[in-house]
Amino acid sequence: MIVLEPVIEVLDKHTDDATKRTLQLLVGKKKKFDQFKRREWLWRLSTFFTFGLFLVYIYYFIMLNSSSYSDMFGYFFNRPIHLPVVMFIAFQLGMVKYLLYKKEKAEKEYHDLRKEMVKRSDDFWAQPEEWKQRHLVFEMMKREFDINLYHESK
Repeated sequence: MIVLEPVIEVLDKHTDDATKRTLQLLVGKKKKFDQFKRREWLWRLSTFFTFGLFLVYIYYFIMLNSSSYSDMFGYFFNRPIHLPVVMFIAFQLGMVKYLLYKKEKAEKEYHDLRKEMVKRSDDFWAQPEEWKQRHLVFEMMKREFDINLYHESK
């Protein structure tokens, strides 16, 4: 059972149940895409911050206190804390890559369904009086969920 958003549920008689369910599915895909987009951005920010702090640490505590390259490498590889930090940064990069993949997949699913909705809008609002009222649904979807159903392009 799909739970409809309140604004979709109260659409007038010119929008049938199948259309309401498709609109709700579209809203769900948009929310999923936005969630992956936000999570991917936060992981990127976290990775950038962690990597930046690690570079500052390397510069101030290793490069400035070493007289040669062999001293720097020796100090870096002899400290046991450096390996977990490097592994954590690698994990963060892996999460960014994974979330980027998931975000692109969710974006493709969302845009494919949105384009299908635009193409088949004459099927969803088949009657002439329904066709005249569909712009109200399109305006509501743009206003409430930032989903453009007027054109296929983004």
